[in-house]
Amino acid sequence: MYCITDQQIEYILNDIRRNGIDMEDLQLNLLDHICCIIEQQLKETDDFERFYHKTIKQFYKHELREIEEEAINLLTFKNFYAMKKAMLVSGTLSVAGFIVGSFFKIMHWPGASFLLIAAILTVSFIFLPLLFVLKTKELSNSRDKLILGLGTLAGMMYFVSMLFLLNHWNGSHYVWLTTLAITFFVVIPAYFFTGIRKPETRMNTIVSTILLVAATGMQFTLTALHKPQAQENNSQANNAQVKKTNSPTNW
Repeated sequence: MYCITDQQIEYILNDIRRNGIDMEDLQLNLLDHICCIIEQQLKETDDFERFYHKTIKQFYKHELREIEEEAINLLTFKNFYAMKKAMLVSGTLSVAGFIVGSFFKIMHWPGASFLLIAAILTVSFIFLPLLFVLKTKELSNSRDKLILGLGTLAGMMYFVSMLFLLNHWNGSHYVWLTTLAITFFVVIPAYFFTGIRKPETRMNTIVSTILLVAATGMQFTLTALHKPQAQENNSQANNAQVKKTNSPTNW
């Protein structure tokens, strides 16, 4: 068994610190694991530094500080993995619901509306909120968190608008127009003026903004500004029926 020296232990500890590990407990745990591996596997004739650098690469994918970031997530956000798993499961189920529900709708099979409504509710009130919560943990700037929140809100409103339109509920037309207005006049400008200030994100921000404006503009072009005539006719017919029912001649 190889006998590691105090100088080698100090070398390992300093290297762990240089690689971004600031938590003292984590430093000592890593040091203990690495020293055990070296003492058990390193031969007296082998090069210590070469073996050490080969060994420490087993603890991370890209950088050693990933371990500390993971530890912080576990300490400050105990349900991180459970929420991440729930987000992935809900996203997968919603996608499956959209695909199968759309196919059922094309074939005029029963159950299409149930599948589409379930998919819309899942992605609106489970997937998107979980995505927002998890992504905010990765952002340190409050302005970026605000942009993410506005984007999440716009996404939820899009799906809620689909739910209203799918069920032909009253006010669906106005919910859709409100969603377009918030996206065009709030979300896109906030995203643009935030990203344009950073040189490293300026080009991506400009390109993304052009695509967002184009997509929103197309949706606005295909949207009637006034209430659809069919809905107005139905409303008028319902009002006429109510008046007829309440007429004194029918008492």
